[in-house]
Amino acid sequence: MSYPIALGNPPSAPPIPVAAWEGVSLEWVAADGSVWDLNDWTSGVFLDTRGVEGLHNPEVTVYRSESRGTPGHRKRGWKTKTREVFWPVFVFADSSAEWRARYRAFFATLHPDQEGIWRVTAGGETRELTVSPVFGSPHADAFDPMAEGWGEYAVELEAAQPYWQGARVRRGPWSAPAPVPFLPPGPPMHISSASNFASASVPNTGDVEAWGVWSAAGPLTDVVLGVGGALITVPFELQVGDVLVIDTDPRNPSATLNGHDATQALGLQDYAPVPPGKSVELHVEATGAGSIMFDVVPLYFRAI
Repeated sequence: MSYPIALGNPPSAPPIPVAAWEGVSLEWVAADGSVWDLNDWTSGVFLDTRGVEGLHNPEVTVYRSESRGTPGHRKRGWKTKTREVFWPVFVFADSSAEWRARYRAFFATLHPDQEGIWRVTAGGETRELTVSPVFGSPHADAFDPMAEGWGEYAVELEAAQPYWQGARVRRGPWSAPAPVPFLPPGPPMHISSASNFASASVPNTGDVEAWGVWSAAGPLTDVVLGVGGALITVPFELQVGDVLVIDTDPRNPSATLNGHDATQALGLQDYAPVPPGKSVELHVEATGAGSIMFDVVPLYFRAI
């Protein structure tokens, strides 16, 4: 049974020393769409600077092989592990009822089946990490937070995709030139839309290779798309109103046509990433009055 509690001296500031963030903005964008400013202690929910994990480099496993006749070892590649994130979170309020409501509202945004965005902005640049909570450790209260009006909590999260995402880079939309009259005056004959829509390149300012997403809107035929020398040949026509989206990420390579799965219809294709620190040529070829776009999101080791 719970009883209403009124704090004797409502705090106007956190009753614990605050290690505030300076020059860095941190936000929690929950699955329900709510946005929490984690470095504004006046909001009543904030992230202490001491003990935060996840802003720096992820953990990497380096694969090696050794030979009895060769000194040292030979590197055989590497893999980034799932990123572990830790937040030391403080919740406080001016009354017991307000604290309870704030505590409930914030922790209602943390569910192991739901992903949210940890957003960090520094120097005018924003990077984001998709995370989900991990209820891995029990919590022990050192005092009654309802009576004191504040509590400290260890929030554990993980990022299945361990890299911080930068600002999306978009190329396009490309479309064929408008038809021009052919041998005027005379019958209304026109030169058909050009097959080669455009030539362009896309950069990757990230630390690791990035895989792009193609979007093609009909009407289009003879669609051929590519990054570098890897070409995707679309084996069907796009009618007026059709939208084909091809995600080349090897974690989940897929294609949708008007929102429905079209991976099997697209067939086996050759995908290629955009290497880090480089710019690669894009191949955009089609016939018709539609348009094509290419998006890629740079991936970084660190948030800042």
